[in-house]
Amino acid sequence: MLTVILFTFWPEEKEYISAALESVKWANEIIVIDNGADADTLNIVRKYTDKIYPSSSTDFSQRHNLGKEKAGGDWLLYLDADERVSATLREEMQKELKNPQYCAYKLRRVNFFLGKEVRYGDRYPDYLTRLFKKDKLKGWSGEIHETSRVDGPIGELYKPLYHLTHRDIYTMMAKTINFSDHEAKLRFANNHPPVSWWRLLRIMATEFWQRFIKYQAWRQGTEGWLDGLFQVFSFFIVYVRLWELQRKEPLAETYRNIDKKILAAEI
Repeated sequence: MLTVILFTFWPEEKEYISAALESVKWANEIIVIDNGADADTLNIVRKYTDKIYPSSSTDFSQRHNLGKEKAGGDWLLYLDADERVSATLREEMQKELKNPQYCAYKLRRVNFFLGKEVRYGDRYPDYLTRLFKKDKLKGWSGEIHETSRVDGPIGELYKPLYHLTHRDIYTMMAKTINFSDHEAKLRFANNHPPVSWWRLLRIMATEFWQRFIKYQAWRQGTEGWLDGLFQVFSFFIVYVRLWELQRKEPLAETYRNIDKKILAAEI
């Protein structure tokens, strides 16, 4: 029995979650871990399953572990709302699970960024462990970049899992704002060294080198340049927010003190 565990998170997911659900409607069970989807999104979900479990956690691994806890199948497939299981991958999984040789499987994810299939960069090829024998999946860890722990060998499936992400600049910005907050807080909790102007330049230069020299994002054309530069910008935002957290006096307090000085005619 295969359980698909799907996650809802962003308000705009109602625009494309039905395609994700349609691509796995053949599964024995679909459960959804809801982390704040709007009513329209949940109405779409209910056309495919009534097994919806709310989670207020900002910890990705906790939501993944909740999915395992609620799943009834002996095999688990984890899926995001912007991912789709291709017909050929469905056939490959169904055939493999009749006589599985491994305890878990990596899937070959094919990414589409800004409408173009990715063929270069750090996301190509993109293999992710997403299919697990439930009793061999020991759990997930990592607040943002979750990692699975599997007791046994991991195989690979080769037919595509499609990932239709980075759909427009607005949602890219919204996700950067959200994730940068979590990333900055994690670094702050781990006592990251103080952010200075030279550290900001070094971080951006390093990320630029990674994207454009090491992974050759420029070969992807205009979309590759946009994505690569946006990733540099995203790292910049993470460290600006970290700088803000590291201030001895919060900015809000600084501005209150400026107001006091203005009203007292001290400046």
